[in-house]
Amino acid sequence: MLRTRLLPLVAVVSATIPQLAFAHGYMDYPPARQEICDSDGGYWESTDGSTIPNAACRAAFKESGWYPFVQKPEFAKLVSDFTNQAAVEAGVPDGALCSAGDPKKAGIDIPSSEWQATPIDPSLNGKLTLLYRASTPHNPSFWKFYLSNAAYNSATDALKWSDLDLIAEFGNVPVVVINEKKYYQMTITLPTDRTGNAVLYSRWQRDDPAGEGFYNCSDVSFGGDIVVPTWQSLGAAVKATDNANSGDTVWFRVFDGSGTETVFEKLAIDVTNQDEAVWAAQLADIINNGSTGVRLGKLSQDGLVSWDNADLYGNLVYVKDQSATFQLDIKREVLNNAPVLNVPLTVNVESGQSTQIAVSATDADNDALTFSASQGTVTVTGNDATIGYIAPATTTDLNDTITVTVTDGTASSQAVISVNVKGSGGTGGETNWDANSTYLAGDKVTHFGVTYTAQWWNKGEEPGTSSAWVADKGAGDQAWSKDIAYSSGDTVVYETKTYKAKWWTKGDLPKNGGPWTEVK
Repeated sequence: MLRTRLLPLVAVVSATIPQLAFAHGYMDYPPARQEICDSDGGYWESTDGSTIPNAACRAAFKESGWYPFVQKPEFAKLVSDFTNQAAVEAGVPDGALCSAGDPKKAGIDIPSSEWQATPIDPSLNGKLTLLYRASTPHNPSFWKFYLSNAAYNSATDALKWSDLDLIAEFGNVPVVVINEKKYYQMTITLPTDRTGNAVLYSRWQRDDPAGEGFYNCSDVSFGGDIVVPTWQSLGAAVKATDNANSGDTVWFRVFDGSGTETVFEKLAIDVTNQDEAVWAAQLADIINNGSTGVRLGKLSQDGLVSWDNADLYGNLVYVKDQSATFQLDIKREVLNNAPVLNVPLTVNVESGQSTQIAVSATDADNDALTFSASQGTVTVTGNDATIGYIAPATTTDLNDTITVTVTDGTASSQAVISVNVKGSGGTGGETNWDANSTYLAGDKVTHFGVTYTAQWWNKGEEPGTSSAWVADKGAGDQAWSKDIAYSSGDTVVYETKTYKAKWWTKGDLPKNGGPWTEVK
């Protein structure tokens, strides 16, 4: 199984770094084994390593736990006699070279055919530019790089010093800054006649009394007898932390080297597929059947990629474009929150007077709000509103209500304001009827010269046309009412004029003629 880690194609800036007390770092390109395992992740989500995508990293986890991964810049050994190769080999013994002789990191030494190897580009004629991540830079120091010989097999053998050939040495190397990170950068020459897999072994040795040195194993592939597959891995397709719930949407995107999106697939999650194993398999089916340059699953010896339901976290993302990257996101369902309305419970106002009632609302989603009211005029400023209300003219106290509504366009809230109208305290005698006034049972008004008595609470109901009013009967002619039946010869007053019924009638306006004739 091969893993591609491309050298960053960015401007490199030299930097002068002050001397520090401690040095730490690791091989970033080609990536050291512990860097690959840490980058792939999955080691926090299970105790048996089942969530780790790479089989070699799983084996390392079972042997040493997560310690080698989180300690990736500290694969170090103190050898005070560091210029003595025999002393170095005693401190970092055979079979423990990749762990820098640390028993707590021994999982990195385990032989496996699954260690992800970085392909060597044959067109560069053996030239390989190394990037060593300088977590804490330090000079003076020196470097030695070794390559395992052709007889060594990383799938079956733990690395020994006798398996290595020294291919490059450097003294102090200046620090460079790439994407705001500090690196040591060196170019070495590899043999051009090699085929198959090999281990590039790096030693970064501090020149100080303690003799701290850093030792890393990077797996590489020269091709040749080992067929380099068309597909290149970008890492685990899904992780144990990729939790999706009903209503969410899974986004899967692939970008080329310039950042242009080349693949974008969405998968809706509901109660039938919210289990990760289910939706991940559905996503793989969509990608594997709909995209030519991307596959999700495991790579077989014959170069085919297929999804393995039995090993969810061992499935990887494979691409044909070595510069490609991918992104899997779970977009949570966006739930709209109804606005919260704030209004006064009660308002007091004098009969016939106006008042301004302040209301407000809040919206957790910061949506634009619209206010309305069942009465009055509404003036809105942002999330605040003012309701202009005019109380009805009344001689007695009464209660009115205003229903206020606020909406964000999707959800709305309502509240009721109770308005206490203080009556004017008049005698309750006759007044001219007013369409804008409120009347209670027993109130009397005059309308077109006729006195009417209110039968119940009413407003805007015209005397002589509504059963809410009954005309008072006097000694002479009575006021016409639509609710009274009249016989031939009855006389009534309507709009200051007197009319006489010609036959039985009820509800017919006298001024319209018909059963009525005006008495001159």
